[in-house]
Amino acid sequence: MTSTQPIGELLDHIGFRKEPDEKGAETWELPVAPHVVNTSGGLQGGLIATPVDIAAGTLALESLPAGGVVTSDLSVRYFRAVTTGTARTVSTIVHDGKRSIVVQVEVRNMPEDHLAALATVSFAKVGHDIRAPATDTTSVLRKG
Repeated sequence: MTSTQPIGELLDHIGFRKEPDEKGAETWELPVAPHVVNTSGGLQGGLIATPVDIAAGTLALESLPAGGVVTSDLSVRYFRAVTTGTARTVSTIVHDGKRSIVVQVEVRNMPEDHLAALATVSFAKVGHDIRAPATDTTSVLRKG
């Protein structure tokens, strides 16, 4: 039987890291490197979806007073390959209801700052009282 390694070790291995930006928003980056590109030389699509899920989940968790979230749906639209520099995620909450949170994530290739992919991630809220009033989305958006 093999032991499982923490996901943090995998993220460290692929180079995924949390980075503050100039505006103080939380962003995540994945650098282009030989071990994470596909046969066309761009970041592999599943490895772009991974930071999308983590970035969106982090933002969703930070918006909750208690409990957690689990991914219920993830959709990524790829527009251009990220072949140099880094893929940077920028996340925004677009819905915060009693039972779910929906986050939109832009993936931008840096330093060019072109939109490389656009994702929508839905999360089910778990471990909290669904009878409590939902968070006011406008106040969540003002945080970042």
